[in-house]
Amino acid sequence: MGWIIAGIIFIIILVLLLGRVQVTADYSEDFILKIKYMFFPILTLPSTKPKKEKKPKKPKKEKAEDEKEKKPKKKISLNLDDILALAKLALNSIGKPLRKILKRVEISHLSLDIVCGGEDAAKAAITYGAVNLAIGNLLGWFDTVFTLKPVDKLSVNVDFESEETTADAYVEVKLTVAAVFAFAFTLIGRVIKNFITGKGARTAVKKLV
Repeated sequence: MGWIIAGIIFIIILVLLLGRVQVTADYSEDFILKIKYMFFPILTLPSTKPKKEKKPKKPKKEKAEDEKEKKPKKKISLNLDDILALAKLALNSIGKPLRKILKRVEISHLSLDIVCGGEDAAKAAITYGAVNLAIGNLLGWFDTVFTLKPVDKLSVNVDFESEETTADAYVEVKLTVAAVFAFAFTLIGRVIKNFITGKGARTAVKKLV
């Protein structure tokens, strides 16, 4: 019986770890942001719930003078070598884990529909060229840093009669909880390793503490 319960608990934990956090951004006339974990909604902006009226805050009781006295803050004296050692510790620790977790971020169902306008035909054409260039560079960067799925729709047009540039956009961003835990454990391990092996980092941290 105990093995069955342990197996069920293991399966539940495994499902929770493999569950994805999904962020959905939708922009047309208004911007809508939704965050959910598996099937459970976490956040929706703007919120559809009616705002509750704030109750007037009760006046705080006056504290005794001796309670108000603050303890003198410890002065932190870091020289240039200490700052460089801390920067090296941070860069060496976070660099590789950050690249890995960013690559596990999946960007899917990307849809862009942009109509470029301007005060005159020349400015509309310039905007059209700039938008095309920016989107090309941005998609290339997304594909390098993240995992970019095939784009659902990409449309960039120009309207010489419009003075404004309009856009409709939709995207889904997903990341598993297991990837977050892997990032956290890897980062902690690298920080400890670099802290132990780096004499300058140990000295700088001691000054901060």
